[in-house]
Amino acid sequence: MRGWKGAVGAAGLVLLLAGCGGDASDPQAEPRVEPKAETELLGKDTGVRYEKSRVPTVRNMTCDRKRGSTRYGLSARADDSLPAHKGEKNSEDYVCYGPDRISLAVGGRTVAAPHIAAEYDLYGAVPDPLKTVRTVYSTSLAEEDERTLVGEPETVTTTTAAITCQKNVFETFPMTTCLWANHGAVGAVDFYPPAGRHPEIAEAVTRTKELIATGLVESPR
Repeated sequence: MRGWKGAVGAAGLVLLLAGCGGDASDPQAEPRVEPKAETELLGKDTGVRYEKSRVPTVRNMTCDRKRGSTRYGLSARADDSLPAHKGEKNSEDYVCYGPDRISLAVGGRTVAAPHIAAEYDLYGAVPDPLKTVRTVYSTSLAEEDERTLVGEPETVTTTTAAITCQKNVFETFPMTTCLWANHGAVGAVDFYPPAGRHPEIAEAVTRTKELIATGLVESPR
């Protein structure tokens, strides 16, 4: 499994998914409407750069630096057009757990894994975050032969970052993966399945925004 880089199992995620949906067995029930992630106009480079990543803060979850030899989550392959990495390492990995744990069957054994696995890669500059996130998506998730993509990717922008999310299946369990870029960093986030189904993209985008906002330490100017 290439050092677990594709993904590992996940636990009984309490992602507080957006939208509840009706009872499919009730003909009078309202049809489920998928929430849409809000998008903003991506702004110009403000010159903000980062000296390091740190343990992010995610609502209703406990996060920590990834410890041990197991590599959780997707590895974002570098965009070769960007300047060299900066920071103490090429990338830093963090994991977040909700209050409940689940175990999933992977490769004939049962594994417990985090609810979220997040990677941060720091760069001297990312001139075009939207172009970069599309490049990283095509070279990382779209070419990941251990995963089956489900549906179409969705891309949203904030004033400072571009985020592309895609539902996918690894082994037998559904996941949602988001790749993001701002003007100083690039990242990958895997959301493991709550209640045996894909985390919704709108909720994954919200969580990714939290991870970006709280997981980076700005360089002094």
